[in-house]
Amino acid sequence: MKRIIAFVLLTLALASCQAVPLSAPVPATVTVEIPILTLEPTHSPTSEPSPTPETIATSSSVENGKMARQYLQFIAGDIGHREPGSAQEQQTTEYIRGVFESLGYSPEVQKFSFYDEDEEQTFYSQNVIAIKKGQYDQVIVVGAHYDSAYENDTQGADDNASGVAVMLEVAGKVQGIEPPYTILFIAFGAEEYDLNGSHYFVDNMSKAERQNIVGMFNLDSLIAGDKTYIYGNHGPGTMRDWVLEDAASLGFELEGKTAQDMNNEDGSPCECADYDPFEKAGIPFAYFEATNWELSPDAMIQVDLQFGKRGEIRHTKFDTISYIDATFPGRIDHHLNLFVTLLFNLLTQYP
Repeated sequence: MKRIIAFVLLTLALASCQAVPLSAPVPATVTVEIPILTLEPTHSPTSEPSPTPETIATSSSVENGKMARQYLQFIAGDIGHREPGSAQEQQTTEYIRGVFESLGYSPEVQKFSFYDEDEEQTFYSQNVIAIKKGQYDQVIVVGAHYDSAYENDTQGADDNASGVAVMLEVAGKVQGIEPPYTILFIAFGAEEYDLNGSHYFVDNMSKAERQNIVGMFNLDSLIAGDKTYIYGNHGPGTMRDWVLEDAASLGFELEGKTAQDMNNEDGSPCECADYDPFEKAGIPFAYFEATNWELSPDAMIQVDLQFGKRGEIRHTKFDTISYIDATFPGRIDHHLNLFVTLLFNLLTQYP
């Protein structure tokens, strides 16, 4: 058993930040003791959770990726477009919270605001956080943003209902066991506007809490790209290299990129996904993505130029389940199975 570290509780500056109105009343601040954070619940314990599909319950006999497919369908298909600060983003918050609750977690919502200079308006968003206690108090953060891009005609299936779907299925699979490390599942809001959710979370951690994080695992854009990748800090014992070895042993085709590969051409951080605030805080990271690095130097082109918008699926009208299924039959299910399997193995076996 590793040594327990005393945590300093976060002070959340919420007095000046009111979230988008919820259907349930907001009680007075309640301090809840959890391994790494103290947050303010945004619903009464007696209120009804948001509706969730009847198939929310999981079973170890269910093939990996099947539950993720159902979460994907609800977020991208039923809710659809979810730009930061919108009512649809708030609806997704309620859905994710309801799923976590149905899986046996006690999720908390971390509220924050951000100012849109173009709109000259303040918007409100939130992170949804669930904790699975492990054998050790040291933490692995698993994060995925649930908002979609600002383009009005995108449903955000690949970017990033896919990442949230994988996270939720894995959260269900680990609930009935005791993993080695404590796992912090975070659905980030407002990623598409300057990574606001992940920045807010990291900025409000104490030094002790940051030092207690073993690593951050980011999930973003997992179902459309030709190839599957893992990025991150590399070397013996890193999450990236551990997953690459696991993938090879299982016969999965997964390619590795280093943290440096993610930087801009001038070597500066790309600030392109929710791992960035963690990396800047000195926290190791790994990152799943599906794209095709052979088609463009920044991997923004995910598929052959004849498909999507000259090879791009995310941030376009082509980012839908129906388009990806019709254009690349079997790809969604293959990718979901791969990512769910490898993430579950990491969280339950990583030394």
